[in-house]
Amino acid sequence: MKKKKAPTSAYRKLVNIFKSRVTRGAVIMVMLCLSVLGMFMLDEQNFIRREYLTFLESNFIADFMTFFKISKFNIMLNAWVLFIVFFFVAIVMTIGNMCSYGVMKNSKNKAVTGIVYYFTLLVICAAIVFVAYMLGAFNTFDRGTAGVFINLVYSLILCLGFIILIPILLVALYYLIKLVGYLLALFVTTIRGFSKDIIREEKVYRLQREEEEEYEEEIFIGSPTAPERVFPSLVKIDNAPLETVENPEDIDLESLCLQFQSYACNNHKIYYDLPLIRSFIAGLATSRLIILEGLSGTGKSMLPRMFAKFTNSNAFFAPVQATWRDKSDVLGFYSEFSKTFKPTPFLENLYAASYSEKTNVMVLDEMNLSRIEYYFADFLSVMEYPAEDWKIRIYDPQNNQRLPKKLDDGCVSVPTNTYFVGTANTDDSTFTVTDKVYDRAVVIDFDEKVKPIETSYKSDPINISAEGLQNLFNKAINDESLRLTQKETDKFLKICDFMKDAFDVRFGNRIMVQIETFVPVYVALGGTKEEALDFMFARKILRKVDGMYEDFVKDELANLTKLITTSYGKNVFTETETMIAKFTKRLV
Repeated sequence: MKKKKAPTSAYRKLVNIFKSRVTRGAVIMVMLCLSVLGMFMLDEQNFIRREYLTFLESNFIADFMTFFKISKFNIMLNAWVLFIVFFFVAIVMTIGNMCSYGVMKNSKNKAVTGIVYYFTLLVICAAIVFVAYMLGAFNTFDRGTAGVFINLVYSLILCLGFIILIPILLVALYYLIKLVGYLLALFVTTIRGFSKDIIREEKVYRLQREEEEEYEEEIFIGSPTAPERVFPSLVKIDNAPLETVENPEDIDLESLCLQFQSYACNNHKIYYDLPLIRSFIAGLATSRLIILEGLSGTGKSMLPRMFAKFTNSNAFFAPVQATWRDKSDVLGFYSEFSKTFKPTPFLENLYAASYSEKTNVMVLDEMNLSRIEYYFADFLSVMEYPAEDWKIRIYDPQNNQRLPKKLDDGCVSVPTNTYFVGTANTDDSTFTVTDKVYDRAVVIDFDEKVKPIETSYKSDPINISAEGLQNLFNKAINDESLRLTQKETDKFLKICDFMKDAFDVRFGNRIMVQIETFVPVYVALGGTKEEALDFMFARKILRKVDGMYEDFVKDELANLTKLITTSYGKNVFTETETMIAKFTKRLV
């Protein structure tokens, strides 16, 4: 569903202003004042205008009347009296309408008060008309008097059109300036990007030429296509010893969670509450991609770093660049000049993980500085397959060419001990994370920094291998007492069906499989099934409502709150209730 842009605050203020009777009455008063000015302009022989209002005699206002062929008259007393009668009747009715709301609001019997109030106004108006009649204003009514009022109405309509035209022209000028600014920014951005590409290509070409010259100067024994020549850094990793880990005895997921919090608090003065830690560890069991999203400085990057230190795992940090566009920026490229492959540190760390029993956490710092679905597309695709098919092609080998041991037919494998963690800042300098990425990842929001936490649990780090961690996950997933029962599943699907009917929010089997994996692991970490469902519902399903501003959304969010309260009770789905409150606040 396309997201509808929310009304601007200026538009809402304008609507609220013109809802007021006082504002509408003020507009009518302005038009009445213009009518007095118009009467002076129309009176050809008027003494007051010639002596005291000389600015009305010959200027753009007079030229304005001449241009639109508005005739002047020798206005007699009867026309002035009739105008004054209409003027005061309009004044009385306008002021009465402006004040009526307060009178009605403060009255106990509003119906009777309204009848008396408006009857009084009519009596006042009738009295004014009667006085005009007694002065003989209607006895000498002729076609000239009618012409005065026809031209007066004509001039007022033109003035009103002129008043309306001014803001329209200002708005048009604003959008024209905005369009010119956008086109200039687009032009500058295009030129800048083109310049960066040229500089980058020149740099690559220069490096390739230097390597080619070095290659031509050296005496190389053996085939130029040998793995030592094409992939020297990967062959070096092949010759390195295997990293082994001894798993701890008698540790479960709940102890792991509590000890990790205590380790971060007492050893490093870094504070994370238990629900966030449970969501992170359960997310590792659910998906190979974890996205830590939120404001800068809330501890997103420190969480995977602390977890790696606590479990004696490998952690690699790759700062994402705004120029990343495809997998070659992440993994490297083959140089035709030097006949060697130029690996990135990211590729070398990914390749080395195959020779380690440790958990490998690869952090993409500020991963939404560039479009994730561009440079990380191959990883998003292959991790949908079985683990044995997690392979990404980086090189096309020649016939019978020998390759590094773990490079199968030019494809690098994503080891099962590897997890990808991305940090994403929510500001204007980054790209929006798309639903394609959100659906495949577990997203954890860092809304604010956690206050200091005191814990007396043991704070020692542990040694646990990737296989040992996965065994803990599998034990929890296979425990029937931790899994959702059919009754609990049906109750949750009832809320999901409401989302489909009310907001047309649909999701496939992938999200349900993730929920079925996430819930038992979260419960084994010391949480509850309701907390786990609340987290997944808010992050995976309710998040899709963000950006909808149709009229029905606010009412349906209220109905959703009622359904959740009826099904689970109040203050149980706290993540969901907080997100609903945030969405509702944005709606008009």
